[in-house]
Amino acid sequence: MKKLRLALHKGEELRFLSHLDFAQAVERMIRRAEIKMAYSEGFNPHMKISFSSALALGVTAEAEYIDMDVLEEDTLESIMERLNRVAPHGLEVLGGKVMPEKVKKMMAICNYAIYEVTGPVTDVDADWDALLKPFNNATEISYEKVTPKKTRIIDVKEFVKEPIVASVKDGMVTLTMGIGIYPQGTIKPSEVWNLGREQFSWPITSGYEINRKAIMVENEAGRFTPLEVD
Repeated sequence: MKKLRLALHKGEELRFLSHLDFAQAVERMIRRAEIKMAYSEGFNPHMKISFSSALALGVTAEAEYIDMDVLEEDTLESIMERLNRVAPHGLEVLGGKVMPEKVKKMMAICNYAIYEVTGPVTDVDADWDALLKPFNNATEISYEKVTPKKTRIIDVKEFVKEPIVASVKDGMVTLTMGIGIYPQGTIKPSEVWNLGREQFSWPITSGYEINRKAIMVENEAGRFTPLEVD
């Protein structure tokens, strides 16, 4: 048995798949490619696959990552080729790596994400450098985060530590934001978008699309993709 880590592209065609549906699509792709997988034990065996994180419904991703335990003697390159041959539109294997047998789960180590949030502007002549300055320069921004279990006040700048950058084209603005994912929680890119509209008067509507540009491992040495760490 060997453990493979693969980078998968989740494109527009799969935007409205939930995380569970996306996981099932990956499993079906593996079956169609006839990859011999290791399975868990017990009454309900399932493929030994783990994901880097759960993407919200409606969010695309440049690269999602999975760890999979395979019983194949085939090479990594051949396995990736077999998967791409049967992959549905919008799902593509971008790269991979053979990992050590014991590695930390990616959900435990992936703690930083870069998002692109795109939506219509209500003022095409707006100066976005000036509009973003109060948010980017603030040392603390209070936000009431509502979840099904509880409501609490969080400091947005605990999670959005670096300046948000805007680019405008054809009446649409794309806000690029880096968000930390920590044991104490995180903030959704949609929440940052709505906070900017409501508290900082950003000239945007309530409509947007989200693309996760990267999910990364941040440590004292820098930021790395899951394929760059063991």
